[in-house]
Amino acid sequence: MIDVDITGGLKKDRELASEVVWWCMDMLMPRHRSMGITLEFKKTFEEGAQGFCYQGDDDRDLYIDIDQRLSRSVSKEEFISCIMHEMVHVWQIATGRLKDRFRGGYKKLWKCKDGKYRDYNNIEYLKQPWEVQARKMEGQLTVAFMEQYGHER
Repeated sequence: MIDVDITGGLKKDRELASEVVWWCMDMLMPRHRSMGITLEFKKTFEEGAQGFCYQGDDDRDLYIDIDQRLSRSVSKEEFISCIMHEMVHVWQIATGRLKDRFRGGYKKLWKCKDGKYRDYNNIEYLKQPWEVQARKMEGQLTVAFMEQYGHER
């Protein structure tokens, strides 16, 4: 069973986020049947980002934090794009491309073409492979979502 829980922020933001999350589940992970996604609107700007995605103790529990002030500081398209970006990370984790590990400190591991996982944490943030892929996909997904749901750009 897929469980999506969205808390915090404004009601309109929660409703739009719910549409985006469920749409992404249909587009990116149509075969996944067991997953919990918790999206919480809270303060994240202070931590240096509009949003974060991370894995819980159970590999099937994923968490997204989005700054609660985001919808008031960017366009609707940028707001949707931020959620899409974090949902790409959910997809990466759910499909085994990206792994969060806490052995000897926090690490993110990326599955390479040879099937082995590598630690890219010492690489500049914007060049980390999971971020490159998320930025590439977020735009395409945002446009497709907005066209399908009739949201103005």
